[in-house]
Amino acid sequence: MKHAPKLLKSGLAGLLLSSVAVSAQAEDSVTFERLANPEPENWLSVYGNYQGWRYSELDEINADNVGDLRLAFAAPLSMRGGLGGNLQSAPLADDGFIYTIDLTGALVKIDTGSGVAATQLWRVETTPPEQQGRIQGPALWGDYVYSATRLGTVIAVERESGEVAWEVSYGVDGEAFDASPIALDDSIIVGQARGDWGTRGYVMAVDPLDGTEQWRFYTVPGPGEFGHDTWPQDNDAWMTGGAGIWIAPTYDPVNNLIFVGTGNAAPAWDSEFRAGDNLFASSTVVLDGDTGEIAWYFQYVPNDAHEKDAVSPHMLYDVEIDGETRQIFGHISRTGYFFRFDRLSGEFLGAEPAQSVIDWSAGIDPKTGKPVEYNPEVAHQRYAINPEPGEDTVTFCGGLFLTGTWPPAYDPERQLVYNTSADDSCYTGIRVNWEIAPVEERFGVQGFGGPLGLTDRAFRVNATNGATGEIVASADLPIEPHAGVLATAGGVIFFGDSVGTLAAHDSDTLERLWSINLGAQMLSPPITYAVGGKQYVAIQTGGGPTPGGILGRPVGPNSSNLWVFAL
Repeated sequence: MKHAPKLLKSGLAGLLLSSVAVSAQAEDSVTFERLANPEPENWLSVYGNYQGWRYSELDEINADNVGDLRLAFAAPLSMRGGLGGNLQSAPLADDGFIYTIDLTGALVKIDTGSGVAATQLWRVETTPPEQQGRIQGPALWGDYVYSATRLGTVIAVERESGEVAWEVSYGVDGEAFDASPIALDDSIIVGQARGDWGTRGYVMAVDPLDGTEQWRFYTVPGPGEFGHDTWPQDNDAWMTGGAGIWIAPTYDPVNNLIFVGTGNAAPAWDSEFRAGDNLFASSTVVLDGDTGEIAWYFQYVPNDAHEKDAVSPHMLYDVEIDGETRQIFGHISRTGYFFRFDRLSGEFLGAEPAQSVIDWSAGIDPKTGKPVEYNPEVAHQRYAINPEPGEDTVTFCGGLFLTGTWPPAYDPERQLVYNTSADDSCYTGIRVNWEIAPVEERFGVQGFGGPLGLTDRAFRVNATNGATGEIVASADLPIEPHAGVLATAGGVIFFGDSVGTLAAHDSDTLERLWSINLGAQMLSPPITYAVGGKQYVAIQTGGGPTPGGILGRPVGPNSSNLWVFAL
């Protein structure tokens, strides 16, 4: 069912558009065909392709010469005086033009075509300071660039002029869009993120030309909807049940299926309040791209009491298993396991550890894919380590804030998945009861406690066989890597860390080949693109205090910058 858009008056509701210059070069429209078959020299969508690979066919920069990589140029994006928040935006690149969102939430277009400097062409402010926080990237479609904002709005901006084409408000107070939108053939897909703040998540498709809502799928089902009976029937926990969408979905353009990872149920660590499996929290939900109807789903941790979100990007690839080519969906979950499914049928194919220490559960059932402790006959699950009734704290080990959170990469030539992990990190969290209260009083209340203690921290980058789930190579890292991984045909992978080091590792051995410290926290994944046949690697820095502050590491200046490297 389509709904009329709620167009905001006065441009951006009083927020500013500044246009420093406009490009004299006309750009090709970003068609569905280009998005489904992206050119190697461009980075047109958040993961580089629909399938979530974060892989580039460019190979000018390779394992033999990456040691010669140097800073080509840098561009300041924003300064923000003492405000919190962090920049997780992956910039987009098309014909040498960079589209990104800076630390203030502003949408920015930058010309990098000269190869020696960056010129900001226009800037559109999208959110006021009090709404700035986790910042992710834009989407390209047609002749427009789109931003989904923490105000619960979607904004379409003309790529050439920087003029706002439309802005539509969809959410209610307390709701926000944090994940990068993705552009399909005739729709823009966005997700409501603020599950931990007393809302319920949803995935929504809107018309790219005017913002008309096309369909909406709630990740916490309401009365009469499939899955509603997995929530308590004696309270209204479903109304504020969480399952937020804060990482962009992936998409199978051949089968027209959207793969959505959902966040934890809310309150995160008080599973008694929400007795039942709590669909579709901590799940993969696969939706029809035209209608938003559910095709299949899988819940990793029913009645989750450990904040085991399933938000890490869902990688779609084809591999041979037992002599048969299978269409795979691979997912590194916050459970600490690497799951594989048949992406059409949802058949569970296996789950292997993606890190060395996992103690919240005794393991994954090889037949069902569920934790071995899971009992479908009871409403309150008891895993190997579980917050006990009335208990104030619980300690468990296995990478709560790293493994299964930051974007992995998939190399189709090697058929390897690259991810970062927190293998031996242990966390002590506060269990906070969420008293039954009117729904409106839960907005802005997270209802859970964060980690109090962090011990025995060990960080690694892993290469995993995409068919078997076996870790085939691993390398220790000195500090938390948060920025996601980029894989390239040159046999090099790139990623950044929480103290501002961008590093290059060999794709086969994972030996570190090159690094540079830029002195500012990296939460933004790197990308690579080419102009005039020359390859560049770009990354953004900026933000704090989370997650660096949570993990007890120093953070860099509270500003955001674009850094571009070349041979």
